[in-house]
Amino acid sequence: MLKFRHFPNCWKTARVLPILKSGKDPTHPVSYRPSSLLATLSKLGEKLILNRCLTHATKLRLPMPQQFGFPPQLSTTHQLLRVVEHINEWKNSNLATAAIFLDIVKAFYKVWIEGLIHKLIACKFPQYIIEIIQLYLTNRHFTVLIKNSDSTARKLQAGVPQGGVLAPIIFVLFMTDIPQVRNIMISLYADDTAILSQGKTPDKAIVSLQNFLKNLEAWLVRWKIKLNVDKTEAILFNKKNDDWPKVKVYGTPIEWKKEVKYLRIVLDKQLNFRVHTTQIKEKYNKAFRAQYSLICINSSLNLNNKVLIYLAYLRSFLTYANSIWTCTARSNLRSIQVLENKPLRIIANARWYHRSIDIRNALNIPSLQQFIQKLAKNFYGKLRDINNPELAKIPVYDCYDFIFNL
Repeated sequence: MLKFRHFPNCWKTARVLPILKSGKDPTHPVSYRPSSLLATLSKLGEKLILNRCLTHATKLRLPMPQQFGFPPQLSTTHQLLRVVEHINEWKNSNLATAAIFLDIVKAFYKVWIEGLIHKLIACKFPQYIIEIIQLYLTNRHFTVLIKNSDSTARKLQAGVPQGGVLAPIIFVLFMTDIPQVRNIMISLYADDTAILSQGKTPDKAIVSLQNFLKNLEAWLVRWKIKLNVDKTEAILFNKKNDDWPKVKVYGTPIEWKKEVKYLRIVLDKQLNFRVHTTQIKEKYNKAFRAQYSLICINSSLNLNNKVLIYLAYLRSFLTYANSIWTCTARSNLRSIQVLENKPLRIIANARWYHRSIDIRNALNIPSLQQFIQKLAKNFYGKLRDINNPELAKIPVYDCYDFIFNL
């Protein structure tokens, strides 16, 4: 395959399983999430290509350091830490921060293949890699499985194949020449894009952000990348609630929000994470109700399996990106700690007079506070070992000191 620069056509057909989104109308096609199944041999072949592609990308210093999606050792928590700490640094320097969070329409499905090949050539990728990636992306087909029957094959005109091993790095390379200017911070995690602007006053931060958006709009049009303006959100990290001028995207004014969600974390104007902890409790309670029949007294599961459901599933709702938001008020943290006690009491079949600490000791489960401290120590301990210049610029670690003084 590598020698003859050939990607077999029999590996280019995906079998799509439509999965209905929660609360959506089943009669509308857009209510379904497509899940693609690709040939196993195709994924093995893609892995071989990916290894060579990453080798050359590393030599060319790609992807851009602001892109935290898919490079090794980096996660959503790292990008969130970068964003939050820079906002706090600017706030401590009496600088205002204006931020906009862009929603790219079907990012992976709409990649312009010819434009991608042009960028690979411009980045001076080896010819054999360019040719085999072009073959990998062109002349692809898909079928849809409905009621145990496959539809006729349809041709794909654009985009990278969902579920493909190569797809993430290809998309990242396609986004690598996004415009960059001074005093504008770009935060990328795959297609989740945040743009932050700083200024001595909110007005200056907004003007700087608007000027950058004009350049970005031209870049998006050039490379056939579409934005969902209705889902694009903006926030001004400023104590005052004055009526500041709105930024515009393609001429559409974007309302200033009191809080926005980025990488599953709710960022409010004051960065106190009160709204986020409230949403954590709502999601946790919903997940708890869904799993109640498996961990209740009448469940046929043994004790170890019940504990596993809590540790592997339920507790993840309480600890995701904890290194970012645990600097919230202690009252918010205590309310989250209470959530842990309820399922453990049910799992252990404990009486009302049994103390929570005794239940955790009996089940050999550390407290949520201890577990969060362990995660934070591991996260911050490895931070300086990651080879990323953007992480090296992070000024302070406010949460680190707070977590270890809980």
